[in-house]
Amino acid sequence: MENSQLNSQNHANTLDISSYKILCVDDEPNILSALRRMFMMAGFVVEEASSGAQALKMLESNEFHLVLSDMHMPEMNGAQFLAQVRLRWPQVMRLMLTGTSDLKAAISAINEGEIYRYLTKPWNDEEVVSTIRSALEKCALIQERDQLLELTKQQNLSLADMVNTLEVKVQERTAELSNSFNALRGSYIASVKAYSTLIGLRDRALLAHSKSVADLATQMAKIANCSPDDTQDIYIAGLLHDIGKIGLSDETLANLSKGLGGYSKKLYEAHAKAGQDCLVGLYDMDRIALYIGMHHERFNGSGFPNGLKGDAIPLGARILAVVEAFEEVQIKKKDVEQLSPTDAALLINDYSGTAFCPQACQYLLKALGVAAISKKPKPSVDISKQEDGQASAIELPAPAAVKPSVLAQTSDSIKSDVLVKNLLTYSELLSEVAKFPGAQVFDERGQANGYLWVRQAGGIDNANPKLVKWLGEHKFLLKTEKGWFLPVL
Repeated sequence: MENSQLNSQNHANTLDISSYKILCVDDEPNILSALRRMFMMAGFVVEEASSGAQALKMLESNEFHLVLSDMHMPEMNGAQFLAQVRLRWPQVMRLMLTGTSDLKAAISAINEGEIYRYLTKPWNDEEVVSTIRSALEKCALIQERDQLLELTKQQNLSLADMVNTLEVKVQERTAELSNSFNALRGSYIASVKAYSTLIGLRDRALLAHSKSVADLATQMAKIANCSPDDTQDIYIAGLLHDIGKIGLSDETLANLSKGLGGYSKKLYEAHAKAGQDCLVGLYDMDRIALYIGMHHERFNGSGFPNGLKGDAIPLGARILAVVEAFEEVQIKKKDVEQLSPTDAALLINDYSGTAFCPQACQYLLKALGVAAISKKPKPSVDISKQEDGQASAIELPAPAAVKPSVLAQTSDSIKSDVLVKNLLTYSELLSEVAKFPGAQVFDERGQANGYLWVRQAGGIDNANPKLVKWLGEHKFLLKTEKGWFLPVL
């Protein structure tokens, strides 16, 4: 309270009253003369009008910051005049000068003109000057507020491509909230933009990854029937979940996919908590900070920083953990086939109930439109450890470790089976490939870890573009120089 009063006093001391214009309205010349003399001696800039009609014309052609009007005037009284001012120039401060016994007139002015204050005749010069100064101080604060609101509006426009979900939320609330809340909301969005920009400045790829995590996490939150507020928080947490990596060195960031050990591992594992500490305590961000701090916790308690288990991890953090792993396992790595989104989702689902929340895994599959299949045996590579004991950002087995299901054991039965994933038969595949000279089908599914291959005589560069397109549409992956293969049937 003392700080608020001190700030107000400091503002009053710095107010340049010579830059504000006062309009005094009264049909009595001696009253106008007395008011003019009093205000000019106090340093105010003042002009006069002898009637409400004259004052309205002056307001149309000049800028005034405050109007002081008498109540009893012919043709248009003070209450009627100030009501017109309120409708046409609402930013102008309005004050009434009336007799001490005319309470009804004061009430009328307050109701119709929404005046700042009314003063009584005869007046006390010090009281009037102090009141006028107070009114101009409020006028200055309103102008500053409007400027800040305009600045916030411009900032919001620049965020349109990044915060669509937030804009929808703001639009839904705009009709219910006051102007002061709108200003606060704008500042909140600007803060998210600022933090997101910091991530992009640190690592552009990290920002692109964050956007992907935020978008998919939002879809999953909606599937989970999260409230609009929870969905928004999960979106923002996804957008900012790697903010703690800003403090990591270039070397550490570059080696995340290769595995970290020793001190670098400790620095990496501290980034989630660092991100939480960065946001906690800020307006409306406590829950977002919590999700960020826990997005590396694992459902079986093997995660970090606190080793939380099961439902002790908030749903938002469990969703982020699944989405980040899904995004990470699709990153192209040397000598490893790149997983398709479907295969990546099924691989994540293999860790349902261990590393990841079963509910969150189901939300991921639904968001991607992937049908759940019976879980395969766990590959020998642990999701949380490599054989040398070093941890990496996301450590899932390479695609080759996922053994494709074989629909039939004999060659004859294989050739008549429906390739379930692609909704075509083996004969249809043969028929399609036969249209292109030099292209052949090789069925190696009867071999250990074997696939269904399409190869091109003379190498993949000689393949017909139409065949390449058709294979891509049916989820065949390209293995450099060897041809195209169907990794999971």
